[in-house]
Amino acid sequence: MEGMSTVKERRSSGAGRSGDLVELIAVPVRAAVLTDGPGAGGEFVVSHSDSGLTRGLELDEQVVVVDPDGEFHAASVVDLEFSLEDTHYVLELGVRLPPETVRERLSGLDTGAPAGEDLSGLLDLLGRLRDRPEPS
Repeated sequence: MEGMSTVKERRSSGAGRSGDLVELIAVPVRAAVLTDGPGAGGEFVVSHSDSGLTRGLELDEQVVVVDPDGEFHAASVVDLEFSLEDTHYVLELGVRLPPETVRERLSGLDTGAPAGEDLSGLLDLLGRLRDRPEPS
């Protein structure tokens, strides 16, 4: 998907670990369109040259995606694709994030809770559980 994104704000990152700053990436289409339906997690591609990022993203790095409606979503880099002209990041869209959580992720605020026990960790866990296949 050429021309998929622009960076709205640049933040340094430590591969998305708790307490680290993350990148905020603006995408030109609604999150539901990116993933073929409301509430459905899914993958989409962002090219490095169109993103305006000053550095490359790493595999498993966490980012925040904002769509034209102003909805924020967690996302993670699940694959990297390289060509002679560009690098493409395959991002998996996660849960919708409330503004307070976005502020924490972008500022690298440490909530003081042990890793995984804060709201941000809970939202990430719920997103992973939502995307798991149903047991047969």
